[in-house]
Amino acid sequence: MAVVLIAGLLIMNVALIFQYKKTIVKNNNIKQEAKAISFKVEQLISYTLHNMDLGIRAYGVTKNREMLGPTTSAIKGVDAMFSELETRLVAQSYDISGLKDLKKTFVEYGEFVTQMEHMVDMDSMHTFQKMLEEDRGLKVFMHWNDVGVKAQIFEDTMLWKAEDSYQAAIDGNIYLQIFILVVSLPTLGFIVYKIKSDDRSRLSLLASLEENNRKYVFNPGAEVYFDNPKEMIERSISNLQQASGFIEDISVGKYDTEWTSLNDANRSLNEVNLAGRLVNMRDQLKQMKKEEERRLWTNEGLTKFSETVRNYQNNFLDLSNEVVRFLTKYMGAQQGGLFVLKEDETEPYLELTACYAFDRKKFVERRIEIGVGLIGQAYLEGQTTFLTRVPQGYTYITSGMGEATPRSVVIVPMKYNDKTEAIIELASLEEFEDYQVAFLEKAGEFVASALQSVRTTEKMQSLLESSQRQAEEMRSTEEEMRQNLEELQATQEEMVRKQHELDRVQAADAERARITSESNRQATNKIIEKLKATEEELRKLKMA
Repeated sequence: MAVVLIAGLLIMNVALIFQYKKTIVKNNNIKQEAKAISFKVEQLISYTLHNMDLGIRAYGVTKNREMLGPTTSAIKGVDAMFSELETRLVAQSYDISGLKDLKKTFVEYGEFVTQMEHMVDMDSMHTFQKMLEEDRGLKVFMHWNDVGVKAQIFEDTMLWKAEDSYQAAIDGNIYLQIFILVVSLPTLGFIVYKIKSDDRSRLSLLASLEENNRKYVFNPGAEVYFDNPKEMIERSISNLQQASGFIEDISVGKYDTEWTSLNDANRSLNEVNLAGRLVNMRDQLKQMKKEEERRLWTNEGLTKFSETVRNYQNNFLDLSNEVVRFLTKYMGAQQGGLFVLKEDETEPYLELTACYAFDRKKFVERRIEIGVGLIGQAYLEGQTTFLTRVPQGYTYITSGMGEATPRSVVIVPMKYNDKTEAIIELASLEEFEDYQVAFLEKAGEFVASALQSVRTTEKMQSLLESSQRQAEEMRSTEEEMRQNLEELQATQEEMVRKQHELDRVQAADAERARITSESNRQATNKIIEKLKATEEELRKLKMA
């Protein structure tokens, strides 16, 4: 009878254990499903909405299409994520009408984000700013807060019910075991044996967990003891928490975060696990950020510098002074000088046209022959010269504290169409970075082009002034010749008039002479006739 009772109890125990196990498995599935749905609902904000908003904002600032990756991925994933949620919630007999409305809201916001992207592509930043200020993401969040929270409350309820059912199954199992323990010692012995067996399995599982934890998450390099399950579990939890915190810090741009237990002693043990890969990812992101900052620094500098060059490109002296002032300050240097090529004489040479030292202009005269010294040699070779060990006495940086030898000097030929138009020399108490030297070389192209333009403009201006001066002289000569011609014409007219007057007078005189001659002839004839008559009378008188 006892054997039958024990056998019956054992059979009942086995049957109930299987029933409890089925209940536990079912409840575990319900809990996992509830947690998964809650996580998906949470991801609508933490991943989808966050990436939509973050990506379009980053693209609006940088105009780098790579920044749209999270946004594009989030928009494409909306349908799949909502379809998965709808399928799971329908399986739980949950009303998904609100979820469909929320899906529509997310789709509309995705379309709005796409419109914002188009505004950035068209460089319509004012419209982009207005669209950004509408903060439609907040409306999406509020809609999610209304619909998503309800779904989460429903899942929490499912979770609580599953927990209650799970706990009820556990309690029933405990009651059954107590009953069986009281009724049958052999059954108790069996249970004790089963518990010990379970302990051994648990220790084996924990050992496997610790091994995988070291292999895939983090290996501290210290010896492990398997007689303390609590410590192994806490160590696994700590590693996962640290990984989560590390990822969170990286996601918000804290690239100086460290994996607490990672050191030189165990670094080689963690090269391919999660800790090592996260550290490598952090280093890569830090380098990418640094390169992006340098790129932005270079682009911003070139933009400001090109504007400065444009503003002063019509005056050679002002252009030289502003170029040296801007580049010295922007490069963080303490001293700078601009040496411009002069080709006015037989032999070309370099002349210091502008210098800038400790925020004060120094007007000095300095001529450097081609190939002489570092500056002359840099012109001859057409290559950048970068000194990190400046010879003693080469140059000094003067400040209120006295004089100091610069830590680095950079000499850059400023070329345009492969012709060096000028040389710029900068000296600094800090060492120049490679990207700064590259920026200076790019800026040199602007300066060389502007200098060549200024030279061409000055030559054209000189030719124009010469032409204008010659034209003025020609106009003056032409006016003088015109006046002389007018005077000559007036003189000719006067001579003609006088000639006509003279001819008239001569004609009158000739007429008077003719008349006088005729009168004289007639008078003479009369006198002759009278003389003849007198002579005849005398002859008659003599004869008488």
